[in-house]
Amino acid sequence: MDFRLLRALLVLVTEKNVTRAANLLGIGQPALSQTLGKLREHFNDPLLVRTRGGMVPTDRARELERSARQILAEYDRMISPADHFDPATSRRRFVVTIPEYAEHMLMPPLLERLRRESPDIRIEVRPPQPARAIEQLETGDLDLRIAWLLAPTPTLRSMPLFQDQVVCLASRAHPSIQDSLTVDDFLGCPHVRPLGTGRPTTAVVLDEALAREGRKFERPFLVQNFLTIPAIVSRTDMLATLPRMLARAFAAQYPLQLLEVPLRLPRIRYAAYWHERSQKDPGHRWLRTMLQQAARELARK
Repeated sequence: MDFRLLRALLVLVTEKNVTRAANLLGIGQPALSQTLGKLREHFNDPLLVRTRGGMVPTDRARELERSARQILAEYDRMISPADHFDPATSRRRFVVTIPEYAEHMLMPPLLERLRRESPDIRIEVRPPQPARAIEQLETGDLDLRIAWLLAPTPTLRSMPLFQDQVVCLASRAHPSIQDSLTVDDFLGCPHVRPLGTGRPTTAVVLDEALAREGRKFERPFLVQNFLTIPAIVSRTDMLATLPRMLARAFAAQYPLQLLEVPLRLPRIRYAAYWHERSQKDPGHRWLRTMLQQAARELARK
């Protein structure tokens, strides 16, 4: 099969939209529609089907996507000069998983540098999938996992990025809390948390710290976007536990007070993780260097 068909398949499955996929591939929509027809005929599957919410990939398309990524990654490595990577001219795409908070902190300085130095490189940021992370790194579906892990996988390479601290947010007009918190205060108010993917590490360390005190949270309120949390907290008696750097930014926009959490908690330690297969890849080394530079900017804030 023509490798261009496989690349078109990947973009179609990722974008779920023929027009956007055609723009990314630099071809016209009619040409990509013809390509999709060839793919459907070759694999005897519709690959993308229309629903009320838009186009969605079939199970067969998802299966083919995984295989196509591996095939194309191997092909690209085979035809690329072994030790040559020019970020100024490369059109490489890197896939990274990262929680919302770390994305909010790292991506602006990273992409600012990238747009200035490497305009044709693309970073695709995906939500974390902890249960599949090692598999994705092994197969090449994923280049980097950025996470705060309490028990990192010893088989993965890693580098530290930045540290932070968990603090509590409350409204400045809170009816019962001003300037400081006791454990009873902390547990006596409802909490709001981002739903996230899986169980966030912040929630794990809080629950473990409370368990050591023989206490536990009542059911928290859950929201799908952490950016709505400061607006909610500023208008209610709810509390939220967030990283300090993020909480400071929210307190500059909303009438909020930052309070120390009345529990012994570990520091937040974000790191980047990758598989041994990527260790010597020059493009991957470049990406890791760029991430370190972006993280240093956070340390200066």
